[in-house]
Amino acid sequence: MRNALDSRLVQIVLAILVGFLVTCLTILVLDLFRPPRPLAQLLPTPTATRRPPPTITPVAYPPTPPLALREDFTDRTGFPDARGVRLGYEYTDDGYLLTPPLDPGFVRALNQKFTESGYLNLSLEAMAAPAENSGPVEYGIVFWHGEDEQGRERFLAFTISSGSTIRLLSYEPADENDANAYKFTDVIPMAQTQAIHLDGSLNKIRVDAHPRRILAYVNDELVLDTDASIINEWRVRRDWDGRVGVIAFTMDEPGAQALFTQFDIYADAKAQ
Repeated sequence: MRNALDSRLVQIVLAILVGFLVTCLTILVLDLFRPPRPLAQLLPTPTATRRPPPTITPVAYPPTPPLALREDFTDRTGFPDARGVRLGYEYTDDGYLLTPPLDPGFVRALNQKFTESGYLNLSLEAMAAPAENSGPVEYGIVFWHGEDEQGRERFLAFTISSGSTIRLLSYEPADENDANAYKFTDVIPMAQTQAIHLDGSLNKIRVDAHPRRILAYVNDELVLDTDASIINEWRVRRDWDGRVGVIAFTMDEPGAQALFTQFDIYADAKAQ
């Protein structure tokens, strides 16, 4: 009995000793007593990501058509001449003067030399400003013109004003049964712009009219780009004649006058 107990005791001691030796060896091999590394060292090293620059889609602007007519108002034949009768338009030594009356509040004059209606693309460029000592005035370019058998007109106009505003508007009969009734409607509502000179110097007004698209510039700054449905609708009307001209509006005050010193017309070949 005693030998058996001694033998079992020896076995237990040997087992404990072996376990201790294995534990010590494991600690040495695995280095379990070393403190853990900082979390930042455990994260992967960030790699710089190269992103391509954003792709900018270029806007296609149709080219300017060939020059069709250049008008500097010196020969006094391109636009109607009032010849002493106050109709709201007249030639002066400086150019072509529009004086809109308070009633009906506007005056327009069409170029008499340009009567082509078969073009597809049209560019108009005018130099204009309020006349000296003029009251507040709105002035600009007439285009997309038509006139039916009863003499009722339709046209579009792009205007700028001495109030630093621009707009695109339409003129059309208000009542098909009344030749004297008309209405103006804003195609593009009045908007502010800093591109207009307000110091009395001339403003360059440009309109590019294309099928289904109109662009407008003031002093070489693009201020309007629209594809309003009215553009194509009027372009294919039976009463379309394609004439162009100038226009001026009062701004609810007397004494409004606009002076035009240049009016150039660019149009492509007659459509086949």
